[in-house]
Formats: sequence, structure tokens, C-alpha cells
Amino acid sequence: MENVGIYVHVPFCRQKCRYCDFPSWAGLGEAEAGRYFDAVCLEIKAFAAEHGRLPAGTVYFGGGTPSYVAAGYIGKVMDCIRECFKLPEAAIEASIEANPGTLTDAKCRAYRSMGLNRVSMGLQTTSDRGLKALGRIHTYADFVASLDLLVGAGFENISADLMFGLPGQTLEDVRQDIDRLTAFAPIKHISCYSLKIEEGTAFDTLYRQGKLPLPDEGLERQMQHAIIDGLAENGFEQYELSNFARNGWESRHNSLYWVMKPYVGFGLGAASYYKEERRTNVMDMEDYCALVTQGKAPVLEAHTLDAQEKKGDFMFLGLRRMCGVDDADYRELFGSSFFEDFEEIGSLVERGLLTREDQVIRLTPKGQDLANQVFVAFV
Repeated sequence: MENVGIYVHVPFCRQKCRYCDFPSWAGLGEAEAGRYFDAVCLEIKAFAAEHGRLPAGTVYFGGGTPSYVAAGYIGKVMDCIRECFKLPEAAIEASIEANPGTLTDAKCRAYRSMGLNRVSMGLQTTSDRGLKALGRIHTYADFVASLDLLVGAGFENISADLMFGLPGQTLEDVRQDIDRLTAFAPIKHISCYSLKIEEGTAFDTLYRQGKLPLPDEGLERQMQHAIIDGLAENGFEQYELSNFARNGWESRHNSLYWVMKPYVGFGLGAASYYKEERRTNVMDMEDYCALVTQGKAPVLEAHTLDAQEKKGDFMFLGLRRMCGVDDADYRELFGSSFFEDFEEIGSLVERGLLTREDQVIRLTPKGQDLANQVFVAFV
């Protein structure tokens, strides 16, 4: 039986960042937290009762800020996962997102003792000015201190998130971020994202008021290229549009998403892809807890992919990876060739957005810059 990935959403954080539109809330009441994590465990147990004790190869706690809550809550959910899924203890990748300023030595050691072995640090930038603009609670010094705590607790697999295209950010700021981060040997993986102004966020309000000094498109493109080049020069291979890793340290959990492997999500707003169905949980805390407590699935929407949708997802998700997509894999899954099913491929190659090597197609550097123009051909 094929392994699944497990995602658990932790919707609590100390302070809502100005760009964030994820289902999360600042502040944490002990009663509210207890009720929420009880509901998450009930949801996990209900899934196991319906589908059996499935084997799982990865676990990922995302947020929100999972490191903001008491470690005991995370441990409780890990115990429940072990009870309801078959975990290969020696080979599992078990990750937790953490923000600098929320970690302690005791918390880091508790994570290791409960079996977590990978941490994704929400750094975003090494510039204290930039961090303040984003509404982050930490400084760069806090990040360095948190990194020391994680290493001291025995973590070897540490990732860091970087953002670019930030208010007032310069190309030199981005280069400084790369130089600083790649100098840390414990950092094995870096995820890089451009700032997106999401509706309903504090940044959205400022943007509409003309009070958000963002880099123009040309400068943002330069930043993206500086990141790709700078990371490559320092031993980080780009293996996906937004993700870079030292050799052998790619994220196994996130890789599931790009190759259409099954994953199940638990908690508020969590997404799943299982038995060809994409499912998203409700976003309201009261609705979620009430539904799970009543023994009902806390589903906001569910959709079973038809054959054409599966083919499209295989293509645009697979093309996010630098290795591209192989027609042999496509034929094995669907019994046809993607060169026949998607006539647009020829045009994309002619326009220099895709390159073809025998039966494999992948994005060109130009295609990476204009990836959305490529993906729209498959959806």
C-alpha cells in the first residue's frame, strides 16, 4: 500500500503578519487550544476508522505558527498519528514550522523526543527593517539564536523561508539574505517566495491606499534571478520553482504535492488529496470543532478529479519541478501521450517556454519567469 503524507494545521500565532491570509489567529486561550487539538485528534481517529491504519512516510505541522503553542499539544497529536497510522520511525520525515522568537531549548528538545526531525523556519528576510515592515515578531538575531537552539537539540534538517519583492527592499538586501543564510551549515533547504498582496490583509489595505512602496516588476525579476544564481553558487540546487536544497535534503513532504501522491490534511482549512479526491476543511473555528465533535466530516468542499483534470494536474504540478515531466510516466498513468493530449506543448516549445529532451519536457529559464503562462495551457 502506498504511503500517504500527513498535514496538520495549527491556526494559532502570536501576531498576525501584515501579508498573511492563512486561517490563523493571534492570541491563544488555553481552553480554546485544548478544544482545538482535541478536535484534530478526533478527526484523525475518524479518518482511521473509515480508511484503516494507513502507512505514512511524512508528517508536517504547518500554520499559523505551530511553535507558538505548547509542545505538549504537538506531542498529543503525534501520539494520535502514531496510533492511527503506520509510521516508519527510522525513515520518516516529520516537520514542524517554527518562527524565531517562539522557540526555547525545552521546546526544541521536546520536538526531538516526540520524533520530529525537520524544522522549517519562517525567517522571510535577514533585514530587521524588512521584518518590521512585514509585521514579524522577531529580529535577525532572534533567528540566529533559534538556529543555535535547534542545533543544540539535535536537529540536522533545517529549512528557512525567504520572501522577496518586499516593501522598500533592494537588490542588495536580497543578496545579503542569500549570503547570510548560505553561510549557516545547518540550513539544508531554502524556500523562496515573492510577496503576494492578498485580499483582506493589512498589506492589501495599504496597497489600495497607495502606501506600500513595492519593487517594480523588473526589479522583482532581478531579485528572483539573484536568488537562483546566488543559491546555486553556494551549493543549493533548485529542484522546484520555489525550493532549493543541498544535495539530498529536498523536502519529501512537499514533493508529494508535485507528483500527485496522496496526502491527508487535518485541522482548520487543511487540504487533502486522497483516492483522487481533493478536499478542503472548513475555515471557521467554531464550525470545525462542532462538526468534528458531532462525528461529521469538517469539509468545506470536495471534488473528485475526472480524467482530464488529473492529466492537467499531473502536467502543471510536475512542471514546477526542475526535472520536468516524463511522457513515460504519463503513459503509465493515463495510457496516452501528453504530446497527443496537449497540442499546446509544441507552441510552448517554439516560444522558448518549454524545452524538450526526448520524452521529457521542462521549463526553460524564460518559462520559469513566465510559469503561469505555461500552466494555464494545462488547466
